[in-house]
Amino acid sequence: MPCPENLRTQAFIDGEVGGAEADEIERHIEACPDCQAFCADAATLSDGIRAQAPRFTAPDDLQARIKASLGAHSRPQSARDEPVRTVPPGFWRGVFSGAGVTALAAGLASVAVLPPSAATLADQVTEAHTTALAHQREIAVVSTDHHTVKPWFAGRVALSPPVADFATQGYKLVGGRVDRVGRSEAAVVVYQHGRHAIDLFVWADRGASLPDRALSHGYHAFFWKKHDLDFAAVSDTSAAELAIFADLVRAEPE
Repeated sequence: MPCPENLRTQAFIDGEVGGAEADEIERHIEACPDCQAFCADAATLSDGIRAQAPRFTAPDDLQARIKASLGAHSRPQSARDEPVRTVPPGFWRGVFSGAGVTALAAGLASVAVLPPSAATLADQVTEAHTTALAHQREIAVVSTDHHTVKPWFAGRVALSPPVADFATQGYKLVGGRVDRVGRSEAAVVVYQHGRHAIDLFVWADRGASLPDRALSHGYHAFFWKKHDLDFAAVSDTSAAELAIFADLVRAEPE
């Protein structure tokens, strides 16, 4: 029997709930293997659609007809005394058959409601990393002491990220902040490697698939899972240096 909360989980994936109800559903998903699998299946379907679904470009004559119809409705006030072109009766029926409209609507709805795919995660963590740097808010708690940084996350994010200092290996702990990866709140442990900042994103696993590594806008990102947490290390340092950092974090004892 599927979990009776699957419908609410679908509503959460669809973005149809918010506030306290969304928090309640998130907590349920964290504790429910069936709903975690439900989310994983949705993510897999999302990846498949984005990777394999055919894409079509509207013919030039169709584009011209749509632009002409839109242009007629966006004329300036001074021109509104002229006859206004409207979409002729049956215009859209001539563009698509009824079956085509139904299939198109279903396809668009499916893509719109699915959770972020593995392919989009690199863009999400890279955007969070660069936005924090650009606004000079990459560090909310400044400290090289893990005994200061780790307790700081308590009460601010609903997980306990691993916090270790790798200064002797060239990766110095400098602080942390709270950020977001898509819809998930994430703890971010910040490191310094030479002149490069490294963000270690940690968020609760929702069952979504992760890429092993990615390159987005010149930033490298490495991803992995450990128990009930997802991880992403992001930086503009070289891929080899970031891989060493990721291995150090993975090797940390529980």
